[in-house]
Amino acid sequence: MHRELSLLDRIEQEVTPGSYTTQFNQTAQLQNVIDNIQRMLNIREGSVLALPDYGMPDFNDVVKEFPDAIHRIQQAIAQFVDTYEPRLNAVQVHYVHDEDQPLLLKFVISGELKANGRVSKVSFDTVLTGSGQATVRV
Repeated sequence: MHRELSLLDRIEQEVTPGSYTTQFNQTAQLQNVIDNIQRMLNIREGSVLALPDYGMPDFNDVVKEFPDAIHRIQQAIAQFVDTYEPRLNAVQVHYVHDEDQPLLLKFVISGELKANGRVSKVSFDTVLTGSGQATVRV
């Protein structure tokens, strides 16, 4: 399957003649957005010297404030994605309670993906583990 890559992904790859295309692949674009959001959510605030506000806050201290912490985490995710993923607009983040896995924080990130002159509504499941690792999937 051909995959639309970000500029940095293309720079990191070894280029072979004829590997570029002018065709747009919306599925690949969506996967690229998911990959980017997952990378973003796994970077801690203050890790990028050029952008001190880039990254997610350390939620270890916030966990003690449950259930109020959920709202703070939702806001942090929404603001971060809205600021640093320009392909996604109208970002909303909702908490999903899961009684079977109470140590995992599950959220749904939704928004509008603008690509190739079209707007599509998209939604991603996001899970934050107790160690702060995030996974994002459709």
